[in-house]
Amino acid sequence: MDKTKVVEVLTNVLTLLELKEDQVVVEMTDDENINISLQVPLDNAGIFVGHHGEGLASLRLIFSLIIFQRFAFWPKLHLNVNDYQERREDALREMASNAAQRAMELQKEIILPNLSSYERRIVHIILSEFPGIKTESRGEAPYRQMYIIPQ
Repeated sequence: MDKTKVVEVLTNVLTLLELKEDQVVVEMTDDENINISLQVPLDNAGIFVGHHGEGLASLRLIFSLIIFQRFAFWPKLHLNVNDYQERREDALREMASNAAQRAMELQKEIILPNLSSYERRIVHIILSEFPGIKTESRGEAPYRQMYIIPQ
């Protein structure tokens, strides 16, 4: 597979979204990992990010489908707009830490509702390092919730 062609296709799609070349960085780190970073004016960032990152998830799916259709492989695609992912992970880290402390203090399960599967995965990873805390996801989408359980 030609990495340059993959990058070229994604760059072309992004320019159709009226993004300039200096706002877009597309890198293919290996045969299946693609990193897309967009730097857009703050008043337009919300259009790409959407509510709780739903816009990012949708764009990621669309880009993955384009790559799959054109090149017959399913990429691991990381899409970031104005460093939203890093800021969201920091917020999740703080929320998870606070919920774990509350669970330990109260000796009760704490429920974190309305997280995407990606966000639940991040919280699972963060809290796996907390001694005396177990995490579980329960329920069916879109009502799946994360439980933080003291042990």
